[in-house]
Amino acid sequence: MDKQIQQLYKEYTHYRRILIPEDQFVYLTKLYPAILVCMSDGVLDKEEWDGIVMATRGLAAEFVKSPNDDRDMIALSFRTEIRYLIDNVEKWRKKFLNALENSLKDKPIDQEFVLETMYLFANIAGGISDEEEESIKSLAHRLGIPA
Repeated sequence: MDKQIQQLYKEYTHYRRILIPEDQFVYLTKLYPAILVCMSDGVLDKEEWDGIVMATRGLAAEFVKSPNDDRDMIALSFRTEIRYLIDNVEKWRKKFLNALENSLKDKPIDQEFVLETMYLFANIAGGISDEEEESIKSLAHRLGIPA
């Protein structure tokens, strides 16, 4: 795990008083820009939240490593943290983006994942709005991702 992501992980889990596996937190940091894109018009509408719910169900499957792992609980954990991050954008925005920017340097596959996820989340509610397109371009530039 990148040093800045590790520091963010420690701060976040301490502040939230939660246990979230490191690999899931790293994934959450990569989803963070897509969360911001969903909020670019100032509102998270029902279609966007429903899309996030569906996405968390799918990605939770990636973290099931043993028969004892509960996919639904992993998905619920992701949704809980996404909802928290949506409700607390100003507290975490700069910290997440700074850590993510550093961790994405020289990692084109991760850069592509972040960019594609932003477009995927933006398109959830029936198309990409002008605000979402501008947000994607701005975040890609901020993170050093060629768009």
